[in-house]
Amino acid sequence: MIASAASIDDIAKAIVTYFPKVSGKVTAVREDTVVIQSENEAGLSEGVLLSVYQAGDPFYHPVTHAELGHFEKEVDVLEVVKVQQGQITANMIKSNPSVIPAVIPAVIPGSLIRVTSARIPIGISGGVTEQDRFIIHELGLALTETGRFSISKQPVYLITLTVDSRLMKVQMKNVKTGKIVSEIDTTLQSENETDSVIESLQHKLFEKQQKSGLPAK
Repeated sequence: MIASAASIDDIAKAIVTYFPKVSGKVTAVREDTVVIQSENEAGLSEGVLLSVYQAGDPFYHPVTHAELGHFEKEVDVLEVVKVQQGQITANMIKSNPSVIPAVIPAVIPGSLIRVTSARIPIGISGGVTEQDRFIIHELGLALTETGRFSISKQPVYLITLTVDSRLMKVQMKNVKTGKIVSEIDTTLQSENETDSVIESLQHKLFEKQQKSGLPAK
């Protein structure tokens, strides 16, 4: 959680840290609870979703025809519920019978898991004022520029903003279960003395007032 002042870019970078490049292998399955052995779980938070995947058909070099790897199929999704050194405990969320037969468990000891390396679909909601819309737009751009997220109407995670002047609360939850992944409380600050989100917004509002003939505040 960010308690001090932060810029929009700082907030976007903080959100990225909740999705480290974690991978591991399932060691035990107890009903809907899955235990995963991992060597790089640092930074992983409760509520983050993990992909369970299996190797699919191989793909080859177009000239040498050497095998380069395998296509991958996501067979299930898990939600992190506890993180310890070297071990992750997660809950099953769904199975995908269209990928593998229903008689074969999607998650078994030895199954491979990871936080997806693809761009994560994310949504942002907030108030309806000009300031709210401006900050939502700026945060959306900053998140996209990290290369980790894509803004989507069908998000996997939803960020809700509450803005009061320069004070901002950022809450992120995963859409599948409603579990809150993070909450950030901060005071918005400028990237530098001449480039402030709030100053830019105030300038835009001033121009809008001038065009509409309203007195500037």
